[in-house]
Amino acid sequence: MNPISSLVFVLLLTVFPTQILCQSLIDQACGYTSYKSLCLSTLQSDSEAKSANDLLTIAKVALNHTGAKARAVNAKITKLQDSAKEEGMKQALTDCAENYEDAIDQIQDSTVALGNKKYSDVNTWVSAAMNDADSCEQGFQDQSVKSPISNSSTTFTQLSSNVLAITNHL
Repeated sequence: MNPISSLVFVLLLTVFPTQILCQSLIDQACGYTSYKSLCLSTLQSDSEAKSANDLLTIAKVALNHTGAKARAVNAKITKLQDSAKEEGMKQALTDCAENYEDAIDQIQDSTVALGNKKYSDVNTWVSAAMNDADSCEQGFQDQSVKSPISNSSTTFTQLSSNVLAITNHL
């Protein structure tokens, strides 16, 4: 490196060290995931993730977004239950509501476990929440009705997968 390039590099590190470090931390964390673009868009839009100094904080932020998605899916299911007319759809939505209530509880348990650095418990609870989302989708298939929440369930499962990938590197 020539002296001018070295000087510019040092100046950048002194002026923007947090942004450079955090951006590379987000990139590092998302590099572990199967759904990198979703990971990047989720974490890069979050101020806590942008200012994170460690992978544990990144994992917490990712888990918070996963919990928020589970709550949003559950709220959507509740709205759909109010307007469902067909019996198969009503039954599938009722089962889904129970599954997502369990998933929300499991994500909350994961948050506690992550705070206590019990990473295997985090993996257990997040995996269980993913199974609940899968059970929800299976319920629509069992009732021979099209899932009205398929895209949301997929996003929840992908966010959950990203949390597992990041947590596995703590």
